[in-house]
Amino acid sequence: MPEEKKYIYIFSADEPAAPPVARRRGVREVIEKVKERGVKTAVSTIQENMSGFLQALDEIISASPKNIGGLMLDEVEIHAQIDGKGNVGISGIVGAEFAVQSGIKFVLRKKI
Repeated sequence: MPEEKKYIYIFSADEPAAPPVARRRGVREVIEKVKERGVKTAVSTIQENMSGFLQALDEIISASPKNIGGLMLDEVEIHAQIDGKGNVGISGIVGAEFAVQSGIKFVLRKKI
């Protein structure tokens, strides 16, 4: 029997926020709207892309100076996003819009 592929759902918030509506949405309507934005993505695709992303980060950070202005860099914080195709990339921070988005936060600390 072939190995069953594993999937994860990625929900996109690409749709611009609609203006407030006078009536309240029911739970069913909200769930249907969220399900419409969900994309089923293979875990293996995300694993491959995450591995490539982290390898690229390793190259970038390894080439960085160890001392900056007499100070030592001991922590790097990176915010990344995964799109519906499983691509992994660094997030652009755009004012308050970033607060409603989700993604992955990597905090890399120097070993002492």
